[in-house]
Amino acid sequence: MRGCGRESINTEPKVITKIETKWDTIAIVKNVYVPKWKTKIIKEVDSILINTPIDTLEILKDYYAKNIFIDEIVLDSLGVITITDTVYKNTIWKRGIKSNILVPTTLITEEIYLNNREFYWGIGLSGRSDQINYVGGELLYKDKKKQIYGLGLGINQDFKPVISGKLYWKLGK
Repeated sequence: MRGCGRESINTEPKVITKIETKWDTIAIVKNVYVPKWKTKIIKEVDSILINTPIDTLEILKDYYAKNIFIDEIVLDSLGVITITDTVYKNTIWKRGIKSNILVPTTLITEEIYLNNREFYWGIGLSGRSDQINYVGGELLYKDKKKQIYGLGLGINQDFKPVISGKLYWKLGK
């Protein structure tokens, strides 16, 4: 529709699209690690040097000590995996895994506003090439069924008031 050669009236529904990105943390199932003994390597020694002092308490203290090793694996922009191993009596006594991996989940939602009620206003002019029959202001109202109603108030060439009414229907789809 066009009124007085001005811009067209849009009767299409308005669509608003929202894109949300939600970061979810992945939980890792923790399995209990039980070390399995595969082979034992024994080094043959001929003799022990008498000049080398051997402190048995230091050896036993080191043997019974719990050594904790922490390893961090950085995964580009997804997060970090931290592995904590505890070594006790020369075996892996305990293993812990913590992860901070974030995986993006993109949610795309569309909100459709079907056929809003709208008001328009403007001016109207009618007549022939040698005379103007009507000049005035007009209001248009579009309802949800895409029907448009118009009401105008103006004057004619004799400066008498003129009231006009209009009704529009959409053609096609």
